Amino acid sequence: MYSIDLGLVRLDFEKAIIEVPRNGDYDWMNEDWIDTQQQIEIVQDEQSATVFGSTGRFAQIGPHLIGILSPHLYVEKEVVAYLLSRSNTSGLPEKIVRGAVKIDHYSWGTLISLDWGSLGHAPGGVEYCLLPIAGPAISVGFLRLDWTSVQIHTSS
Repeated sequence: MYSIDLGLVRLDFEKAIIEVPRNGDYDWMNEDWIDTQQQIEIVQDEQSATVFGSTGRFAQIGPHLIGILSPHLYVEKEVVAYLLSRSNTSGLPEKIVRGAVKIDHYSWGTLISLDWGSLGHAPGGVEYCLLPIAGPAISVGFLRLDWTSVQIHTSS
């Protein structure tokens, strides 16, 4: 299990995951991709961490800055607004903007993601924020985790 100490919370997870082409051909037109575990290295700072992938290619390798959003956000709507504020969505139809945001619920809280490719950014990628049940929102950038194995522990 990996652990990242963010001061107010500790983020634990079993593994990071990347998508790789089944046949090893990294051509963007390849439609046959599978999930696999990514080997990572965590460089812990006082209240954040930087994660580097030792497997994968391009943006999968990182660096991925993991930290609590500042100012602290505790509401799903605010986290969505934060993610959307990082991209210029003016001129895009509302349906496309709403379609780029995905919200999933887990035992630890809510996973909110933004698919940059859906907004017309190349090469795209998906950016993730975790909204724990009892804590502030955490940005994990483009690092994809095994979301079902995530555990979030708040400081007392």
